[in-house]
Amino acid sequence: MPTPTHAIWPDLPPQLANDILISVQKTNKKLYRTALEVMAPRMGIRVPLLIEMPKAQRHATWVQILSRPEMEVLSFNILSTWLIDTQRSMLCAWLDSLGIPHAENGCADTFPPQPDASLFKKGIDALLKQFDPVLVTIYLRCFNQIDETQWSELDKILLSDPRLQLKAANLASA
Repeated sequence: MPTPTHAIWPDLPPQLANDILISVQKTNKKLYRTALEVMAPRMGIRVPLLIEMPKAQRHATWVQILSRPEMEVLSFNILSTWLIDTQRSMLCAWLDSLGIPHAENGCADTFPPQPDASLFKKGIDALLKQFDPVLVTIYLRCFNQIDETQWSELDKILLSDPRLQLKAANLASA
């Protein structure tokens, strides 16, 4: 079973986590409103009070809540929305490396059976040459949570390749 997306949040640099949530607030108001409604009771406050809270403080608390296993669906939706809105060229580059047809926004309708591990490695190497390793890691972990993917070979690479470890990247940037 691939690493769930809720496990990404505690390892994100705080500024990136805040930027992700601000981006979603700007581009998908319905999803952000759902997040407000889900988060408020977990924070022990009402939605209007949550809205009044400074965004940086609100989002720092959300990161803690999004780190919980029961938040997996919301976590995946927030991260995938942000990726599609802000990282299209990376999404397209990955799908192209695997030979998967996709739309301009980097979304595919169908996925093949698990490709060979060498194809994953080649595609990952290409992504890491072109994009920030933290963003590549977030994307690939989210990608491998799609019901039709969840490829065990990709998960092995994500867990073993030191370039794709969020904690190490976070420590390096500190």
